[in-house]
Amino acid sequence: MGRRRIALLQLRHKPAAAHALLALSLVLLAAAPQRAAATEVALRYGEGDNDYSRTGASLRFGPLWTDNWGNWKATLDPELELSHFRYDGPAAGPDSLEQGGAIAHFRASHGSGRWRPYAEAGLGLSLFSNDTLGTKAFSTHFQFSEHLGLGVEFAENWFGGWQFSHYSNADIEKPNDGIEFHQIVVSAHF
Repeated sequence: MGRRRIALLQLRHKPAAAHALLALSLVLLAAAPQRAAATEVALRYGEGDNDYSRTGASLRFGPLWTDNWGNWKATLDPELELSHFRYDGPAAGPDSLEQGGAIAHFRASHGSGRWRPYAEAGLGLSLFSNDTLGTKAFSTHFQFSEHLGLGVEFAENWFGGWQFSHYSNADIEKPNDGIEFHQIVVSAHF
């Protein structure tokens, strides 16, 4: 209970950041019921800078926008994510933190056969349960996120791929160590 109070107290000092995250989350959730059939659940595991790892899950909702460009299909999808970050190194300090966020993903997929390659990019807002992890000092619980991914959609409802994710506070406060992960992602449509 004490950690949650501390996180909420620290957010009061950054009301603009908290309001921006809340507003983006509400917009993404309001748009979600558009196409419930296109909801995607993803699991990811990745490693980052020395001794850091991430395990997480996300829920991507039906597209806010879609367009066809010949053999390419483009979509803009809202996503909510939850993750556990871990530090296994020798340094003192917290060895784990929880992360939650909202992301807008642009995905371009090619073709209409059984195997459809895709590329995607996303921007988001996140909250960390701690402002430090191992040797990293994030200074704020509020973080921005950027994501790049490559993969393939197969068997109509399954996706597999690689994703790069970067989290930092964009120098809102220093130090701003940031953290990056290379991840394997497996997901399915429902």
